[in-house]
Amino acid sequence: MAENKRTFLEELQEAKSHSYAVGAFNIFNHLSARAVVRAAEELGLPVILQTSVVTVKEFGTVQLGAMLRQLAEEASVNVLIHLDHCQDVELAKACVDAGWDAVMYDGSRLSLEENIAGCREVVEYAHRKGVQVEGELGRIVGVEDALKVSAEDASLAGLEDSIRFVRESGIDAFAPAIGTAHGVYKGRPKINFDLVAQLKEALAAPVVIHGGTGLSEETFRRLICSGGAKVNVSTAIKHAYLDTCRDYFKDAPAKPDPIGFDRILSHAIEQTVKDHMIIFTKDRA
Repeated sequence: MAENKRTFLEELQEAKSHSYAVGAFNIFNHLSARAVVRAAEELGLPVILQTSVVTVKEFGTVQLGAMLRQLAEEASVNVLIHLDHCQDVELAKACVDAGWDAVMYDGSRLSLEENIAGCREVVEYAHRKGVQVEGELGRIVGVEDALKVSAEDASLAGLEDSIRFVRESGIDAFAPAIGTAHGVYKGRPKINFDLVAQLKEALAAPVVIHGGTGLSEETFRRLICSGGAKVNVSTAIKHAYLDTCRDYFKDAPAKPDPIGFDRILSHAIEQTVKDHMIIFTKDRA
């Protein structure tokens, strides 16, 4: 069991101060969550189990919270539970009540004023219970479970609006749209590294990088050195799981072995997580 457990914000502030990033990996069942924790334990690094709204609704808030909380409490490293891209204020509050360490209220589809108001409502509720809040400005292109943003609807965050948004909303971590994308990249992304560096200097709130799957090691390291303290990875975890399933059944094993099958899936996810976490901590001071 991890000792001296840091909060979500404390882990991100530590990462920001020492030029590395905490990996946040979107899990979708017990196997994937346990594999992420095992990878973090092998490396001796803190990690974030990130849940989509789709996953929360599939399992149930209380049931999923209890399952993840048990994994977190039994881990030898600091494991934090975070809700990703929630557009429903009431669901965000329910996850706060069910034991999440942090929640993201995503009002990026709204006007700046409405986004600030929605975040502030979640912040006021969450902070009373010791839970931190992530917010987003600008719209990140791509598909993330039920969240879909076309290239036409995508928009990048600007420095002045970002500063206003963070200060007026009271959020603890900030996810600006900087040119990364959810899902699989089509071509080389055009990323605003300068904005990440400017936000690191202008704000106390750590910067979060969404759309981590498919970025090169060079891009990851540049983003992290610029100020990215948390990096989200979702699609790579799904591919590790599903691609391994396809490869396994191509061989059509004669003997049914569900436990062995689960071990193979778990190993694939663990390796994917470790590969990313090693990159995220390469420049650790």
